[in-house]
Amino acid sequence: MFRVIFSLLLLIPLALTAAENVAKATPLRLLDPATVDNFVNELPIPVEIRPQGSAPIKLPARPTEVWMGLRDKDGKRIMTKAWGFEYAGRIHSPGPTIRAREGQPVFVHWANELPGPHLFPVDRSIHLADVKDPKAVPMVIHLHGGHTEWKSDGNPLAWYTRNYRETGPLFEKRIYEYDNTQDAATIWYHDHTLGMTRLNVYAGLFGFYLVGDDNEDRLIQEKLLPAEERTFVAAITDSLFSSDGQLYFPGWRDQPPSPVSHEAVKVNWPNPSHLDEFFGNFILVNGMSWPKVSVTPHVYRLRLLNASDTRTLILRIDENTPFVQVGGDGGFLDHPVKLAELILAPAERADVLVDFSGYEGRKLTLRNFGPDVPFKGFVEANDPKSSIPLVYNPDGKRVLSDGRGGITPATDPNTTGQILQFHIAPKSTDATSNKQKSKIKSTIGDLKLSLNTPLRTPLNRLNHASRTRQLATYRLDDPYGRNLLMLGPVKEGSLFFEDPTTEIIQHNAVEIWEIYNPTVSAHPIHIHLVEFQILDRQPFKGKLIAKPQKFMHTDKIFQGARLEIESLQGKPLPPQPEESGPKDTVIALPGQVTRVIARFDREGLYVWHCHLLSHEDYDMMRPFRVLAPSLVNKRQSN
Repeated sequence: MFRVIFSLLLLIPLALTAAENVAKATPLRLLDPATVDNFVNELPIPVEIRPQGSAPIKLPARPTEVWMGLRDKDGKRIMTKAWGFEYAGRIHSPGPTIRAREGQPVFVHWANELPGPHLFPVDRSIHLADVKDPKAVPMVIHLHGGHTEWKSDGNPLAWYTRNYRETGPLFEKRIYEYDNTQDAATIWYHDHTLGMTRLNVYAGLFGFYLVGDDNEDRLIQEKLLPAEERTFVAAITDSLFSSDGQLYFPGWRDQPPSPVSHEAVKVNWPNPSHLDEFFGNFILVNGMSWPKVSVTPHVYRLRLLNASDTRTLILRIDENTPFVQVGGDGGFLDHPVKLAELILAPAERADVLVDFSGYEGRKLTLRNFGPDVPFKGFVEANDPKSSIPLVYNPDGKRVLSDGRGGITPATDPNTTGQILQFHIAPKSTDATSNKQKSKIKSTIGDLKLSLNTPLRTPLNRLNHASRTRQLATYRLDDPYGRNLLMLGPVKEGSLFFEDPTTEIIQHNAVEIWEIYNPTVSAHPIHIHLVEFQILDRQPFKGKLIAKPQKFMHTDKIFQGARLEIESLQGKPLPPQPEESGPKDTVIALPGQVTRVIARFDREGLYVWHCHLLSHEDYDMMRPFRVLAPSLVNKRQSN
């Protein structure tokens, strides 16, 4: 059913993509980030769509050219080819921000009008959308964090090409319905096509989707949160550019690897080839390289998203300016949390406040201290080998682990170590703000909010589960010798996405998922449909047992693995306060089991996966089904 073109076995001549034709024609040079001026261009603010009624919003995906802050030697703007969504006569890349309301359905027609071929090299040796026309570009959109019926969830097998000429095996409908049965939250939409998510998202097929509700309105009206004019969204990504200012994605053997990660295509690999990570040396925010944002000396609300492929962000602001986090993936925390630094793995969101009062006429830079390699946690600086990796740095004295008992080198402070810069107006437009701040020292800036202020009715904590599942991550070698990342139950071991579904869940059941990570890197695990709660993390000892298994759909045998858990170590580590709200993506640290609990309250076929997009595409994703109790019992009896 899930047939895939596999170039190791099927040497069929196929038409080349645009990127493939370029690769065959001329050698390529990469653009040096030092040639770009930082913090001179204003942060782009995505256009907003506020749906009214039940009429579908049509958002066609189309090719476009956008300015990402690059200029030629004469100072003229370089327009970069990208993909985006058309709205109100203009193509936006990244896409428009959709403003929805709790309980009010939104209907979207994500039309595919991408003519193809693809902008980037497509590896046909991995499990890929089975498109018969090699020039066609498949797509399907997932509302990440949405409480969505499965036919509108954007399953990777529900892809479709231009004008629906070809569709995937789970394609069900053209117009997606989002019923928004959830609290106010910063969620986002992005492409989710099988084997091509990393390429389509990199091209620009993503955007914000903000759910509002009465509680959020109250917080703004009571001056506990800033008004909309002092609120902005910021999607942070990293990119590479060719010397002519075009987006570049590595994959060809004779073209340059990323100068950050240096991972190159080897001579015995398919050409082009999938690489198991992507790191760029340009930082973009809302599609603009190293922008500035003009603010006044007040408190601002920043709704942050890490939309990168592999890069985990560790954010700090100059002069120890704190973040006050008020929300995460699934909405508001019970109470605000003050942070010196903010950790955001790919796909995670953070709703934070920053107080710019007292910085009149100055500039503050938002900086990244996250590494140019996959995140592996923080460890004790004087004893990294035996230190327990942490997902946070509680006293500022820990260092980044390399996953093997050593320390990860620091990022480049002049490139990927910078995000954006705040330019604060010379004087406050509200003469009473500083005076008010001095009188009420426990509040945050000119707001009435303190760290003790409730932000919501306390989250209903799930305490009792009907089942606990033991699941694991696996790093293996594929038949070419490339890194192959997989998931699977501890008992069954590594499984491909197309292998039979092992997680069959009873509708409305509450389950605990224990995610064991024996690899050396952290994996941000995303579970569709649900908002879960993080219970704890705990180190464990275990060993991998070789497991010969079929390679994808073929008869070829390769060495998979299963995990044998030997013991748990020490006491469970509770989640940090900023992780205490509803979540849909959790950082599963190496050498630890991460426990989450969730209620699966909609029937259908969904997926869970690592949200390092290069991992997800090959092949770190698994399906799960939520079925009526009678159907679950019938399956178990068979």
